[in-house]
Amino acid sequence: MCRVCNKTFRATSARAGVTAQPVDGTRFVVTSAVSGSKVHAPFLASLRQYCRENGAKLLVVPIPYRNPTSNMEKPHEWYDPELIRYMAGERLELCPGVVLMGDIPTQPTAVRPLSGLQSMSGEAHAIFGHPKIALESTPTTMGQPSKLTLTTGAVTQPEYSKSKAGKKGEFHHVYGAAIVEWDGKRAHIRHVNALKDGTFVDLEKKYGPAAKRMSHEGAKVLTLGDLHGIRHDEAVLNATIWADDSIAKSLKPEYIVLHDVLDFQCASHHNDFFDRFKLHRQQDNNVAVEVYATLSLIDRIAGATGAKIIIPASNHDSHLYRWLENHHNALDVENAIFYHKTKTALLEGIAAGRPVDPLAYWGAQKLANIDNIRFLGRGESFAIDGVEYSQHGDKGINGARGSLYGYTKGGAKMVIGHSHTPGIADGVYQCGTSSQLDMGYNTGLSGWKHTHCLHYGTGKRTLISIIDGKWRAA
Repeated sequence: MCRVCNKTFRATSARAGVTAQPVDGTRFVVTSAVSGSKVHAPFLASLRQYCRENGAKLLVVPIPYRNPTSNMEKPHEWYDPELIRYMAGERLELCPGVVLMGDIPTQPTAVRPLSGLQSMSGEAHAIFGHPKIALESTPTTMGQPSKLTLTTGAVTQPEYSKSKAGKKGEFHHVYGAAIVEWDGKRAHIRHVNALKDGTFVDLEKKYGPAAKRMSHEGAKVLTLGDLHGIRHDEAVLNATIWADDSIAKSLKPEYIVLHDVLDFQCASHHNDFFDRFKLHRQQDNNVAVEVYATLSLIDRIAGATGAKIIIPASNHDSHLYRWLENHHNALDVENAIFYHKTKTALLEGIAAGRPVDPLAYWGAQKLANIDNIRFLGRGESFAIDGVEYSQHGDKGINGARGSLYGYTKGGAKMVIGHSHTPGIADGVYQCGTSSQLDMGYNTGLSGWKHTHCLHYGTGKRTLISIIDGKWRAA
């Protein structure tokens, strides 16, 4: 019999493709406990408070660990008594399409705790207990929502062996948990990350060890998945910006970071002859029209939120520069005036010793809210609470292509975009996209997801996904 769900039968989720015990409830808080480690009492008290106020069920995945340098005789054979009633060492179906893989122990000092585990839950989202917070979006067939594979963080204190592996495990140990909400149609999954005093923020509220819940003013930074201007997903922006209960209106971020604001489908260097012919027939090949429409969208976001807008240098934005670089485009009759005006501005800027970004150049002329909008140049830093927001994700280390795991080598906390695929690894958070999921060039399996990143007033971050126009359960 399952200690958590008190059921002896087994069920199979249609989407999961795996057998798991069902658990009653619509909201769950999942964390982990390392054997031989004391509970972090303040964080446990905060989690209990969260569960009481939100009708959630607390689940703790036990993680066995042998610590050969411990002074205790058998440090790996016990768990803190405070956690026993929450233990979930079974494979549990929390809701349709979400499976807690509590029966799979993962070494708590593992550098990549999700390695090799992505397929074990079939098509269902999979949660594994581990003291790191990690997340990957696993590709699925086109038309099917990508699935998340993630770890939880821990509710126990970091007590590791005095070794290289132990010290790395201690460094990456996080007081954290995964929140799972089921609204009857869809599952919403996000992380909470606690401070050393045990307090944490989930959306608009801060929770602490005390009996009373504390209000939270909102978020510091909201980083959207790549925007792609004229090809944004309207339902995503509605849930993020426009709706009365949108993320921006609910959490009132001080800063909004926008990646790949320009799509540049109209004249991209990636277009082949047939792409160009199709755009010509559809009258979608006017560069000025796309640039002005993109700037208008940025203006609307700035005006609707009152936030300071930060636009890092991104590869799709730089397509405009590459278009100007190619002298053959000077013969493009459709775009001749815009081409020569913009190129002249760049040449005059270079001659005056002040390089000009073409999108920022037109932004200065067209944006009504330009005082609250900042275009970052390549190599220009923008950091909040030690988290760097200037990197789009396309440029990697030492000239290599950018990647989530590549950025972890820098040792800096970052929030990036670019791949349209959300992820978390060693303090680097990667957003998804705000664009349409079918862009024409992403054929085959896809891990793309409508996912943003929230940066709370505590300095902690979480990824938020928009699913069917909803960003949380009602």
